[in-house]
Amino acid sequence: MHQDGSLALPPRVRHRYTGDIDEHALCVEGWHMQYDQLSSGRFHGELSDLWLDGLSLLRDRSNQAMLKSGEAQGNTLTFSLPMRDAGALHCGGHTLHEAQLLVARGDNLPELRTPANLDLLCINLQEAEMARLLACQHSALDVRDLSGCYRLPTGCAHGQLAALAHQLFAPEAEIQTWLDHPRTRATLRDTVLLHLLDLLDTSEPHELAPSARLRMVRRAREYALAHPDQPPSILELCNRVGASRRKLQYCFQETLGINPVAYLRTLRLNAAHRALRRGAGESVQDVAARWGFCHLSRFARDYRRLFGQLPSTTLKTATQKC
Repeated sequence: MHQDGSLALPPRVRHRYTGDIDEHALCVEGWHMQYDQLSSGRFHGELSDLWLDGLSLLRDRSNQAMLKSGEAQGNTLTFSLPMRDAGALHCGGHTLHEAQLLVARGDNLPELRTPANLDLLCINLQEAEMARLLACQHSALDVRDLSGCYRLPTGCAHGQLAALAHQLFAPEAEIQTWLDHPRTRATLRDTVLLHLLDLLDTSEPHELAPSARLRMVRRAREYALAHPDQPPSILELCNRVGASRRKLQYCFQETLGINPVAYLRTLRLNAAHRALRRGAGESVQDVAARWGFCHLSRFARDYRRLFGQLPSTTLKTATQKC
């Protein structure tokens, strides 16, 4: 079983461009892969990877059809999904005409025949962590039975995860600056994990009595409000109340008419507002990153909508008072 310390690499993002298929396979850090080119022509590839405290994301793009085999880190699960439609994939004796999520153990990756111009996102994390997540959310899924193909539902989770990957791996993105802040890293990490959980569990939440929905919302709100200087992430909140995001969202919508993501974002905006009013020598970008906001323009827009002024104005006013 292959095992190395790649999952413990410091937070960072890299982009590499390759002109040879063997070079491309060797650039997949922490994996032992063999790629065989199947279609004719000069090879062009691009690999982008992001390391987030034990979670790795790899975006693999190439212009040629190929046959992939090998292994990733031991004791890990690998989740692979196409970023866009490029044609049928062949995996484990199946022809996959529709976009699907492929789940495999790192030391037992199935042989994969890919079409030309495939844009594939692979997410790798410790199997033990996924087992803990499923247990915390009282999921009916068993980590030992996850390996296989999952049809991707149309709509939110797949599109949101693909959009997030596009943003993180955009050449002009200043992602490394944000990765220096533990809070932002945690927010990004939790967002990726929640998308994975949503893609795996497509069941509808069971109907709950109004009193049960109210109890769950009260528990979630009490926990969130008890930590005004450290608003929890959605994943942390789901784990705390023992519910999936889908179930928690259902309870919030039915009880308050608001989704929990918007509720927690408001709490984090208020925390950022308090920090800016203190004017403790931090920049707007520092404060935004500390409270888990990864996009400065979006943070400024949401902040202005809530408080009626830009965060820079709040900071400037606080600095003038000092």
